[in-house]
Amino acid sequence: MIWTDSLWLASQNVLAPGASEAIRDRVRRWIRAHGGDGRNLDVGCGPRSRLKDAGIEAIGVDLQPGRCITACATHLPFASGVFNSVWSFGLLHHLDDAAAIEALAEMRRVAQAGGHMIVFDGVLPEHSRPLASMLRRLDRGRRFRSQGELEQLLARCGDWRAERFTYSRTGLEGVFAWMPIGCRSAISAQ
Repeated sequence: MIWTDSLWLASQNVLAPGASEAIRDRVRRWIRAHGGDGRNLDVGCGPRSRLKDAGIEAIGVDLQPGRCITACATHLPFASGVFNSVWSFGLLHHLDDAAAIEALAEMRRVAQAGGHMIVFDGVLPEHSRPLASMLRRLDRGRRFRSQGELEQLLARCGDWRAERFTYSRTGLEGVFAWMPIGCRSAISAQ
């Protein structure tokens, strides 16, 4: 199914009210602290990049054809080190661990030294949140992780800083994580 802007926005407004604003505000705070100049890539952007909501221009990549470059997150069609920042919103819970590691490796490959990788992904509720738990089960992504599992996955490709926050009025929680890109090094295949 190809998601249109209006279908995607409608589903977000119904199932995750307040999510767009909460994520946009988190992105804006990060940009104020770290900068957002240069070339930006949004991997797994869907019908539109969330960076646009924060006033940031980005090249979008998604497996589904749409208003972006059609490509797989595990095989990005860009030269190494060409983006100042490489972002991903809600992609990793659609990938098993092996594919997520490959996608993170590709994101790191196309990010330039001195740049950043930034990932936001939903996580399983820590406490009893029946509505949030139900919404996680209904999501097309079938690989939601606990915060600890997501942080372990991210740690396999570097030293990330992570913040957990509730991002919708239905109680959905996510982790916003970022990592500065230093020298190039291999990602652990453990």
